[in-house]
Amino acid sequence: MNFDWTRISDDPNNRAAKAEVRVLLPLLRKVHTDTDLTGFVERAVAGKRVLDIGVVSHSARYFDEPGWRHGRIHRAAGYCLGLDILEPLVAELNGRGFNVRCVDATSELDLGERFDRVFIGDVMEHVDNPSALLLFAKRHLSTGGRIFAATPNPFSRKFVRQFFRQGVVVVNLDHMAWFTPTMALEISRRIGLRLRAYHLVKPIGGISGAIKKFAWRLGVSPIEYSFPDYLFEFCLPEE
Repeated sequence: MNFDWTRISDDPNNRAAKAEVRVLLPLLRKVHTDTDLTGFVERAVAGKRVLDIGVVSHSARYFDEPGWRHGRIHRAAGYCLGLDILEPLVAELNGRGFNVRCVDATSELDLGERFDRVFIGDVMEHVDNPSALLLFAKRHLSTGGRIFAATPNPFSRKFVRQFFRQGVVVVNLDHMAWFTPTMALEISRRIGLRLRAYHLVKPIGGISGAIKKFAWRLGVSPIEYSFPDYLFEFCLPEE
């Protein structure tokens, strides 16, 4: 079952509830330093039925790039349906042979299909109602399915350094919110999902990588500072 702080107290600042979260989060945290985030997602979706939400990545200029995420997911999956709200670009993708529909993934629509994997790549921070987005994903999960949601890590070196250099952090101007592991726990509790894990994914090697990993083990450097994204993995609460 999902973590529910309200069984401990009705106070969200209760010390015992927070202490339990501090024990839980390191157990949920999975660190991957042998691949990038898209490579990790490719492994997760390989041969599966996949729903990919937010495939356009803002602009058609990405479609021909080898690192374009939906292209890589489409090739890795056994079956892939992509969704986006930008109708002209959805039409262009279908013309290129992709299977894409123009759908608002915060709606109450049921597509009539179920999927082993739902990937939500850098969408949560853009939408007005992230709970509706995750409920849409939940609605389309098959038994044993997983939702993977990628979102920027506000505690990462990228943003912390910008804050110290400029005194303020200016991010993508279309962003509406940040999401952290505690927030992922809470949103999953409210909508009937379970945060199964959260993944930190970035290739880190060489001498500098060995030093970083040693510092993590000693506890002298926070692990999450080195990773620009969170990848939250949700499942149904009974699984």
